[in-house]
Amino acid sequence: MKPPQFLVLLLACALCASLQPVFGGDLKLTETADTIRISQRDQTVLEYVKTARPVPEGIEKHFSRSGYIHPIYTPTGQELTGDYPEDHAHQHALYFAWVKSKFDGKNVDFWNQAKDLGKIEFREVQKLNREKQNVSFSVKHAFMVKQGDKWIDAIHEVWTVTVHQTPEDHFLFDIVSVQNCVSEKPLGLSEYHYGGMAIRGNYQWLKEKEDHSIKPGDLQFLTSDGHDRWKGNHTRPNWVALSGKIDGQDISATVFCSPKNFRAPQPVRLHPNKPYFCFSPMVEGPFEISPGNEYVSRYRYLVTSKAIDVNVIEKYWDEYAKTEK
Repeated sequence: MKPPQFLVLLLACALCASLQPVFGGDLKLTETADTIRISQRDQTVLEYVKTARPVPEGIEKHFSRSGYIHPIYTPTGQELTGDYPEDHAHQHALYFAWVKSKFDGKNVDFWNQAKDLGKIEFREVQKLNREKQNVSFSVKHAFMVKQGDKWIDAIHEVWTVTVHQTPEDHFLFDIVSVQNCVSEKPLGLSEYHYGGMAIRGNYQWLKEKEDHSIKPGDLQFLTSDGHDRWKGNHTRPNWVALSGKIDGQDISATVFCSPKNFRAPQPVRLHPNKPYFCFSPMVEGPFEISPGNEYVSRYRYLVTSKAIDVNVIEKYWDEYAKTEK
């Protein structure tokens, strides 16, 4: 039985309305069936992945995923993030995943997709919002585990991504992740050396294993405590900055960990040769996400087309820390 024509028209209008651009100052948010893109002054800031993109040739299909951000761009148009890298195809640009976990007595791993012990996917757009100085969107993810031949939801997560109006020399955006148990069963997180909110950088920054040399343009890490990628691993800084050259252009990106976060300042996993790091609270010991208790994570991202300027980063940290008290 076909639905009445007026209902078809109503649904079509609703769909069209949901895909209309949302503006805030010079910011523009555009939703399509597959992505949510935010741009400023006609330069893309970031793109959120609603529909899993085709897996590159030579990479197994089980690495397919949705519910993350890629690409993130610099103000001069360089692609900061990397997706489906050949060395670690499960690292998807800007993403959140737990590693050594337990659910209902079974081992779960949402990070290492090849194990087939857990997976994450986009479910729905909950809200698009426009303010005078920012635009934002809220999206729902499902963290799923296997029960027999079926996948069931263990955790639901809502990301709220807010991009702020900024001058031309930098981009600034926030991510708030809120995770809740779907059932009365908790998700247990074991003590482990990585996992959590992560960012994977451009493929040009990948170095050979055990190569600790620093050549012009190479990726470098700097923490708020003044440590590099080797001395800073598993320390607990307020922020981590990465910098180098992409396509010959100096860039830097700094991630601030909110003082409100669980175990803040959270330990960080700084990889010795791969262009990624993550905030990993489980480095300090096990914990669980329990029914009825939200697990909330908050981070701010500062992206520039310049080399690291510690004075500028500290200024932005002070501003962020004040708003997060």
